[in-house]
Amino acid sequence: MTIYYFIILGLLGLGYVLTEKRKERNKTFCYLSISCFVLTFFASFRYAIGFDYFSYQDIYEKIKEGTFGDILSYKQEPLFFIVCRLFGKMGCSFSVFLFGVNLFLFFVAMRFIYQESKMPWISVYLYSTLQFLAYNMNLVRQSIAVAFFILAYPYLKNRRVVPFTVFIVLGGLFHNSLFFLSPFYYLLPKKHTKKSFLWTIVLTISVYFLCDPIIQIIEPFLPGRYKEYLLSYFWSPNSFVYVLPPLGYFICIYSFCKQIKDTNLKTIYFNSAFYYFIISLFITKHFILERFSIYPFTLSFIAIPEIIVSYQKKKYKKRYPQILILFLILGGIYFFFAAAKGYHHVYPYISLLQRSHSIPNR
Repeated sequence: MTIYYFIILGLLGLGYVLTEKRKERNKTFCYLSISCFVLTFFASFRYAIGFDYFSYQDIYEKIKEGTFGDILSYKQEPLFFIVCRLFGKMGCSFSVFLFGVNLFLFFVAMRFIYQESKMPWISVYLYSTLQFLAYNMNLVRQSIAVAFFILAYPYLKNRRVVPFTVFIVLGGLFHNSLFFLSPFYYLLPKKHTKKSFLWTIVLTISVYFLCDPIIQIIEPFLPGRYKEYLLSYFWSPNSFVYVLPPLGYFICIYSFCKQIKDTNLKTIYFNSAFYYFIISLFITKHFILERFSIYPFTLSFIAIPEIIVSYQKKKYKKRYPQILILFLILGGIYFFFAAAKGYHHVYPYISLLQRSHSIPNR
């Protein structure tokens, strides 16, 4: 676990020095470039961590030894297999493949922070503590889809449906779950009235208790791979304790986002936290549904800095240090909770250098 502490606290301290004391664009660019390199190296040269590590290794080796014609048999999510084949064609090992994928994932994340975050050093800290780093080291295909959702976000915010749809489609061809999130283009910017908010809660409660009958009705229309989930351990329920972090995040956003001046952003951040909590609630029915919650939650590492900065106004300036420390502590609590629960099977970290004497080959 020491390596996690070193990276999280090291990047936090470096970010504070480079981007908070002197807020210059070139220093922010330098800091985020360093963060991208460090996180890419860290996530790429791991061994046997992430529940799906060996599954992806097997897929990669199979595609690497096959032909482009073999890819035609993968009718769903073909872009991932095309990328595998391209790396395989160049003779790259699985570790090099992971490096290429992670470089893309962290480049997109750091670019997103550079363009959207009011406090880049806080965003990088939250990116690690709120488990986006861990997510990248486990669910590779969906992490790519999440990256495309991040690329699509500016077009959602600025109400440009065509480029938003293009990125959603591209990401969905890496992981189909992103297709189900396309309604967020309309849901996230929509301001709730008391009536619509109440109806959303009523609908959520109704669907929650009718979840299994609804699934039985739509099952014939699901792709074959999703039908298999209904018979696997992925369909088992999770404990309500896993709903506490999403609930806590929603309460924080609800309590503190009122100071954000931009009403459009305020609405988007509130809705993203609200839908993150709603989707997370359903993991107490079937924990595979947790995969859909990651998309709205990605806005957390720009929403929280927006809230913190809003307390720099003269009227609230005395509360600014308290709010800053509060979110730093909450990020740390989330990290320790995730580590204790073994999120994504990435704790403790094992590197390729440790492979020969820590874990036997399969």
